[in-house]
Amino acid sequence: MKLEVRSVSFGYTEKKVIENLELELTPGIYGLLGPNGAGKSTLIHLLVNNRVPDSGEILWNGTEIGSLGADYRKVIGYKPQQQAVYPEFRVAEFLYYMAELKGIPRTEQAGQIDALLRYLNLEDHRRKRLRALSGGMLQRALFAQALLGNPSFLILDEPTAGLDPLERINMRKLIRESSENRIVLLATHIIEDVGPIAKEFLFMDRGKLLLKGDMPTLRKYFETGRDEGRMNSVEVSDEVMILENLFYELFHA
Repeated sequence: MKLEVRSVSFGYTEKKVIENLELELTPGIYGLLGPNGAGKSTLIHLLVNNRVPDSGEILWNGTEIGSLGADYRKVIGYKPQQQAVYPEFRVAEFLYYMAELKGIPRTEQAGQIDALLRYLNLEDHRRKRLRALSGGMLQRALFAQALLGNPSFLILDEPTAGLDPLERINMRKLIRESSENRIVLLATHIIEDVGPIAKEFLFMDRGKLLLKGDMPTLRKYFETGRDEGRMNSVEVSDEVMILENLFYELFHA
């Protein structure tokens, strides 16, 4: 399986939020990193087909995602950073509702939901309302709905936000366990949460991909400087500062 982003640009009015982005993802975990305003959230909206590129195309296994329609939605599992829409829903009720939205046959819903509740240690909380859950349990509930339908492409937006250190470790373990035979894109500000599990890292700023590489490649870049070991960087005025800060967190946290 493969997800390709080909020369994609997107903006609001005259401001470009994503500019001529090139990206290819295959099975494994990718850490999407960058400062606020880098374009990470906009990229996610494009990948889940909530936004349409102004130019360029996004392909799933060689086919443009807009033409796939409902078939593409079945491929995606998306965990947003927060969930403020259904606070009165009980956990199981929320999962059944999301299963309906995803078009999962009703004969399969109970089996999938019960299995996910067990897997994510939510069985004892299935009748609790979402608003009454702790931060860790709410993140697990959101993760559960993303896994409904066994998606091939999992997009996780800040999955460890608001969690204590132990909960962050547990969530990282769950993400790693759930990544087999999937493409997983994990957007985060907490670089140590993705460092131990990522296949590659994607560093964005101002809608552009500054760097893309695995840990050994990034370490080489960090140790040898901008000239030797350089990958696909772009010219932005504060590129060095951005990368040095990100690398410091990655290798010295």
